[in-house]
Amino acid sequence: MFIGHFAIAYIVIHFFPGIPPLVPLAGVSFPDLLWPFLILAGIEKVRIDPGSPLQKNIVFSSYPYSHSLLITTVIAVLIGVGIGVWLSPVAGLIFILCSASHWFLDTIVHQRDLPVFGVSHDIKEGLGLWNYPKIAFLTEFVFYVVVTIAVMPLITAIGLILVGSVFHLINANSFFGFTKSNPFRTAGAYALLTLVGFCAFILAANAVIS
Repeated sequence: MFIGHFAIAYIVIHFFPGIPPLVPLAGVSFPDLLWPFLILAGIEKVRIDPGSPLQKNIVFSSYPYSHSLLITTVIAVLIGVGIGVWLSPVAGLIFILCSASHWFLDTIVHQRDLPVFGVSHDIKEGLGLWNYPKIAFLTEFVFYVVVTIAVMPLITAIGLILVGSVFHLINANSFFGFTKSNPFRTAGAYALLTLVGFCAFILAANAVIS
């Protein structure tokens, strides 16, 4: 899931207007901001299918630190403590909870590959909505739009829906397979795309909200 994560950030921004928007925006993105660095360092593993651009054909073979419910949350706590000292305890707690929300939303779309504890012989979860790419594309977009309209002022919501639409369409190849092969042939290239995509969305959404 990509733009769907930011819908959770918008809910938090609505209920905690005194917290800088970057905190929940970065919080919901944290696992996917951490993951590229661990892939590039060789600590976590992902397998790309060069013959298919579809998200369902990407195999996340090992990501216990960036995408397990327990260990990723522990890492987020360390960041959250720093945010708590720098900004406020509430801001730190929001970052941690937003990071944890990432795992729960990912279970909707991922295959059964999301680790719970981040240990050997782990329990893994995932409902596999990516197996139905067109439904997954529409579901994520509708979720994003409905939540955005529900919690954001009208003008802000329009801007955020525009941002979300642009990024969701950029990512459409991974749902519809417009290309016969995957334009990102290596794990490193895919990891960098993820990092750039999330950073760009955070900055764009923050600019609209601010």
